[in-house]
Amino acid sequence: MMGHLMTAVFVSALVAALFCLGAEARADATLDWMEKAYGDGQHNAFTDLIRWQDSYYLCFRHGTAHGSMEGEIRVMRSPDMKTWEPCGTLDTWGDDRDPHFAAKEDTLYVYFGTWDLVHATGHGTPGRGCVRSHFATSKDGATWSKVQGIYEPGFWLWRVRNLNGTFYSAGYTAVRPRPSVRETRLLRSEDGLEWTLVSVVTNERLAGEADMWLEADGTMRLLTRTGDAAGDAALFQSDATLTQWQRTDTGVLIHSPAVVKWKDRYFISGRARKDGAYCTKIWELAGNQVEERITLPSGGDTSYPGLLVDPATLDADSPALFVSWYSQHARDEEANATGNTASVYVARVIVE
Repeated sequence: MMGHLMTAVFVSALVAALFCLGAEARADATLDWMEKAYGDGQHNAFTDLIRWQDSYYLCFRHGTAHGSMEGEIRVMRSPDMKTWEPCGTLDTWGDDRDPHFAAKEDTLYVYFGTWDLVHATGHGTPGRGCVRSHFATSKDGATWSKVQGIYEPGFWLWRVRNLNGTFYSAGYTAVRPRPSVRETRLLRSEDGLEWTLVSVVTNERLAGEADMWLEADGTMRLLTRTGDAAGDAALFQSDATLTQWQRTDTGVLIHSPAVVKWKDRYFISGRARKDGAYCTKIWELAGNQVEERITLPSGGDTSYPGLLVDPATLDADSPALFVSWYSQHARDEEANATGNTASVYVARVIVE
């Protein structure tokens, strides 16, 4: 989301002074391996992962800076999470960012938000107006449909999940200037294109980026970033109609949450703060409690992960997780590095 928009000057200063180098972990989580999936000296950020038709897919935004207006979406494919090749570029006239995957058996979807540009009155320079969500689809992971807009301008379907054959998203208010109140709506779609309102989840705490999942009893849980002074993530629980919601504040700062389930355990990855710096972490959700598992090598402008369970561990005694994220912790190693340079990383984390 653009609530964390930083200028190049701020990012450069942050990178110079603040890092969460790792990997630090409790004894029950270890970094098995880590690879740089993409880096070219530009600002590569806001990632997601999916496994579809026996291949792994990675998407991210490519631009010159965190908040530049020329962002485009790039998609890459891998047979093994280590060797990546480009397989698509999605681009509109606006700033395209924060792509996320969803899938049906025969179709791969990439959703993303696009900030428009509005002219200022008088002698002012242009600024951002609002987000419109868009998507494109592929039947083979290489040939992509035209980009289509979805839902209402001003609401960001930040992450889309296919849950039991139905698409859901927690769309939230995304306009400039930043409003004093944000609304998060639970939206539903049968085809990924036409969306309807299920319920209003909240208009409190400037809730925004969220992930959601269904429980066995038909209720839904939703973990969301907040933008108020407290800043800790909020966990919402619905009833079986998905219309009544109760909030629990976690006490843990989590931006850009990605959640996966392994057996009866839930794992979260997202952006955290440690010793005054941003970094990327993985936690486990135990009831309503968020317990840290590992801090990934990361620093500066970082996080926005994708998270998957390694399919080789689906029936094992303990899980391993595949994770993607972006970071500036090794910025100076990139050719043509600038203060805006960020690269995309992937890793395998073992949870004992």
